[in-house]
Amino acid sequence: MVRQFSCGDCAFMVRSDDDDELIEFVKQHADDAHGRRVADDDVRAGWEDAPMEADD
Repeated sequence: MVRQFSCGDCAFMVRSDDDDELIEFVKQHADDAHGRRVADDDVRAGWEDAPMEADD
C-alpha cells in the first residue's frame, strides 16, 4: 500500500510504500524544517492512502 503525508505547515509531501520509511522521512522533515518532534502515531494518523502510479 502506498501512503502519502503532506505537511500542514509547508509544501513538503512524501509518498512511500514502506510505512517505516515514510515515518522516518516525516520525522526528519519536522525536526529539520520546523524544529519539532513528531510521534510515530501522529504520522500514522496524518497519512493517506495514495494511488499507485504506473511507470511509463
